[in-house]
Amino acid sequence: MNNLEINLEKKFPNLPNAPIVEAVVHWQAPATVALAEATLKSQLQECFTNYQTKLQYNEEVGLRGNADGFELKQSRNWQGARLSTPSENQPNFVCQFLKNGIVFSKLAPYIGWDNFSSEANKFWTKYVEFTKPTNVSQLSVRYISQIPIQKLDQVGGFIEDVCAPLGRLSLSAGHFFHQDTILLDNHPYKINLVRAVQPATGSSNTLIVDISVSTTTILEDLGQVDDKLNELRFIKNEVFFTLMKEAETKFGAAK
Repeated sequence: MNNLEINLEKKFPNLPNAPIVEAVVHWQAPATVALAEATLKSQLQECFTNYQTKLQYNEEVGLRGNADGFELKQSRNWQGARLSTPSENQPNFVCQFLKNGIVFSKLAPYIGWDNFSSEANKFWTKYVEFTKPTNVSQLSVRYISQIPIQKLDQVGGFIEDVCAPLGRLSLSAGHFFHQDTILLDNHPYKINLVRAVQPATGSSNTLIVDISVSTTTILEDLGQVDDKLNELRFIKNEVFFTLMKEAETKFGAAK
């Protein structure tokens, strides 16, 4: 049984030098009131004066055959708006204010959950005000960490060794990608864990640890969102500090 105890009283260490390059909260919530392309940008600019706002489109180009040859087809569909803090203005927040929900990100450096969730909630509050969703079809938190390494054998200093299927042949991979999906039996949550080593610049590589935790049932009561977020965050922390070796020693002191 995949049972995991959720203890919101448990304290996790603060990591001033955390390797997090992006933290994300994603509310997927079908709107009952359509967003208006003509007015959304001005509404968001008025609400979030510290952000730069751009309308966001999905553009597709393709060829379609007919009796006369080929016809070029282009489509441009409005998706919502993208808001970001200016590059010189920390703390590097980015929000995709979409027609079916909110994707809010904090780019490095990661300051902490209270700062991150407080800012994210401002956008969620406006989304609820503008679109009147009646439920959240999925709620997710995702944390992506990157650690520079020179050689693959350094991975074991940060996480357990993975992806060495040909070790008995004395063959080792230069890079790897390993993904686990775990459904909890005692809670309606799913964990997706990616561990990978990918090429970086020059001769160095990057160890990537990507942890996402999502709900697996629809939240009919919007009042449950904050409680669910706290539980998702707890699971993310439990996974991170279980997976990473001596995280407090390696990342607990600022450089």
